Amino acid sequence: MTARGNPRRAETGGWSKAKGALLAGVAVAALASASPALAQASLGELGGTVSVPEGTQLFLEADTVTYDSDRQVVRAAGGVQIDYGPYKLVAQDIVYDQASRRLVASGDVELVEPTGNRIYADSIDVTDDFANGFVQALRIETPDNTRFAAGQAVRRDGAVTTFERGIYTACEACEKNPDRPPLWQVKARRIVWDQNAKVIRYYGARFELFGKPLAYLPYFASPDPTVKRQSGLLAPSFKSSDKTGFGVRIPYYFAIDESSDATIAGTYFTKQGFLAEAEYRRAFENGYITLQTAGISQANPDRFNDFRSDNVLGFADPVDETRGMVGTTGRFALNDRWTFGWDILAQSDSNFSNVYEIENFSEIYRTSEVYLTGLGDQTFFDLRGQKFDVQTENTLTDRVQPYIWPTLDYQRIEENPVLGGQLEYNVNVTNLSRNASSPGFLLICQSEFTVSGVCEQGNGFPFRTDYFRRNALEGDYSRASFDARWRRTYTTDAGLQITPSLSGRGDLYRADMSQIGYANGTPLGLGGVEVDEAGGRAMATAGLEARYPYLIETANTQHVITPIAQLLLRPNEMDAGRLPNEDAQSLVFNAANLFDEDKFSGYDRIEGGTRANVGVQYSGVFGAGYSLDALIGQSFHLAGENPYSQLDYALVGFDSGLETDRSDYVSAVSLSTPYGVNLGAQGRFDEETLDVNRADVMAGVTIGRLDTAVTYSLIGAQPIYSFPDDRHQVTTSASLKVTDEIRTFGSISYDIENEAVINRSFGVGYADECFSLIAEYQNTNDRYNLQSSESKVMFKLALRTLVDADFGFGVGSGG
Repeated sequence: MTARGNPRRAETGGWSKAKGALLAGVAVAALASASPALAQASLGELGGTVSVPEGTQLFLEADTVTYDSDRQVVRAAGGVQIDYGPYKLVAQDIVYDQASRRLVASGDVELVEPTGNRIYADSIDVTDDFANGFVQALRIETPDNTRFAAGQAVRRDGAVTTFERGIYTACEACEKNPDRPPLWQVKARRIVWDQNAKVIRYYGARFELFGKPLAYLPYFASPDPTVKRQSGLLAPSFKSSDKTGFGVRIPYYFAIDESSDATIAGTYFTKQGFLAEAEYRRAFENGYITLQTAGISQANPDRFNDFRSDNVLGFADPVDETRGMVGTTGRFALNDRWTFGWDILAQSDSNFSNVYEIENFSEIYRTSEVYLTGLGDQTFFDLRGQKFDVQTENTLTDRVQPYIWPTLDYQRIEENPVLGGQLEYNVNVTNLSRNASSPGFLLICQSEFTVSGVCEQGNGFPFRTDYFRRNALEGDYSRASFDARWRRTYTTDAGLQITPSLSGRGDLYRADMSQIGYANGTPLGLGGVEVDEAGGRAMATAGLEARYPYLIETANTQHVITPIAQLLLRPNEMDAGRLPNEDAQSLVFNAANLFDEDKFSGYDRIEGGTRANVGVQYSGVFGAGYSLDALIGQSFHLAGENPYSQLDYALVGFDSGLETDRSDYVSAVSLSTPYGVNLGAQGRFDEETLDVNRADVMAGVTIGRLDTAVTYSLIGAQPIYSFPDDRHQVTTSASLKVTDEIRTFGSISYDIENEAVINRSFGVGYADECFSLIAEYQNTNDRYNLQSSESKVMFKLALRTLVDADFGFGVGSGG
């Protein structure tokens, strides 16, 4: 052991300098006899022990070190510093009594532990094993910025510390005004910290915000700062809606072991009764599993049947008294390339989890699935079975969702060039079944409905505010598809880029499906449908694309103008419209897919016939930070049957802009500036009249602490899809960072044609290192969704290390 210091004072008069050095060595040796205890525990240690390596030297530095051999008392005074392995102690005066084995440190005491905890006190009086002791004016700071303070503290049994007139907070003191109360703190008559049980108990606790009393609890407990998981009550949450009433949710958390835990919760709703929930979670070295369940015996199930009275088709089912759900998720990394997992929901009816806001399963649109995925250097594999859940009041939407048994996607891109180009393979296998069918198209008029796609003219019935489209075939459908694609780009000396491409695709299919119809049928022949056939189809495509980038440079600008022409030669689509269309029901023709070889969104439809796509692309850079990109083009059907004008069971292609030999014009433009202003627009214009059939205009502005965005969308009337009027919608959003801690935000979507607000929200949030609060109001009234409008006020409160709670209140709803 080594002593550092300047021992200027002896016990009894003028000792020599040499004898003073010897005295210091004896004193240090005596003091060091307490070092094994010092290495095992300390007053503020937050659980566990930290061993000091054998042979570690103790370093002592002080103005004066004395040793009374008769009384066996060591004293170090004046700027005392002790370093013993990872422990550091600073004080003005330290006295160690070997006989009573007590250590007293006083005067600006600071103890730094191996855990990073810092203990400050006016004085510390403890036994040398730190099992028992007394501290005056204690303050503890932990590495995660939590803090304890007390006028007095007593330690007993080596693990239990009692703080009298204790204070706890996770907030830092204000640098400019350190005497100002922290943002929040808990003051208690007594705080008992049990390091063995790793729990902190508060007696007579008062919560303060900005130094003002907020709430009082005679008793509560929380885990100590080192605990990541501990059994106990969690913060309550509150829910409210027109149909369930006001609800209070009380959760209890179980820390089962190091790799598993569980939560049970009970929620009492004033209008429906008691909802019980339970969730189990377990982690493994390569993944995790969860199991969740919830159920209720409703006191007033008829409150959920209001929607039926407003639905002339009667598609909403009556709600049972007993409702519940079971859900499970899991994900496992089989190795560094393969992953297996699942996400499954089973419930008593179509929207129980959404109505009662069951965590992890409350989304309106969700997918239950089991999957296996693999990712290689040049390959991708995905196998999954799926069921699609739509949790709305209109149960038809959920009933007609198919089961996927299963679907397989495989892709491979050859690493080495083939004939100088890139070769890609794609495989898709789909098997699905549906247990219910629906009419092809339904348009609700004021007092009657028709399947013609248009309300009868002159019948005196105005349109309702709800238009909806259903299209589903009941039965089984299987398809296996394989395609191979090759492409290579040649660049001439003049800069012309020529890209030839070849592709071939083959399908095998089996369909046994049907759809209900009506005696009068429809103008498009979509009365009753029955598909019962098996067979195959194929498609071969030869393509040629030419691009000629032309560069124009000036002193401060750069412009690239690129004419593009693409020719695709292929036969007609086989069995066009005769097979079920399950995965290609969405088609939006725009500048983004102008040069796609196949513009259908899925495998069930194949683009056939000879087609040419032409356009001009522009890219410009102006000075520092300005850039402009634009594209305009058109598609031409040259020979064969136009697949976008062929009737299929989903009517895909009609009003797409591709159904005529000369398509609509499509364009897109975007502008970026160095001042935080970004603009963008895309549109589709009638090929003859240039009328706008579809348009989206976007603008974003960032100025200092303000972020804003505006989007305007126009979709022209599409009576064939039950939208007889143009649809105009504008959405704006803004966020303002008022200070580093305070942010306000809001958004609104407005239906211009119907002069109605679709949804709106606004809120304010505060967040700093120890506290956060978000308050938000949301209102949704979307006439294109078959669900009730609703308004909510939501709060999210977090006191770091202590409380994390959500509060939600419904403030009105309508059918």
